[in-house]
Amino acid sequence: MVEPLPELSTAELETLHAALDPLLDGFGEGDSCLDDASAFLARLGLAAEATPAPLIQWLDRWRAVGGNRLTLRLMVTTLLAERRRGGAALS
Repeated sequence: MVEPLPELSTAELETLHAALDPLLDGFGEGDSCLDDASAFLARLGLAAEATPAPLIQWLDRWRAVGGNRLTLRLMVTTLLAERRRGGAALS
């Protein structure tokens, strides 16, 4: 089992959610649909460092244990909904 998703800001979660959009199919060069998400995030500069960003490393591990785009997108959607609900409760 892969460790929990790294702590991400709401903006980072929204970016990851966009990167997991099924309409990106074919954007990456690998065998996995998650390659598209990694390619999208790399274009935003999240993988340009000598050591890949924790999110990119986490996506690689997620893919390695058989994680898929649909499940991850549902998880990110849920996290975003919880944050928005929590933010609405605070206002």
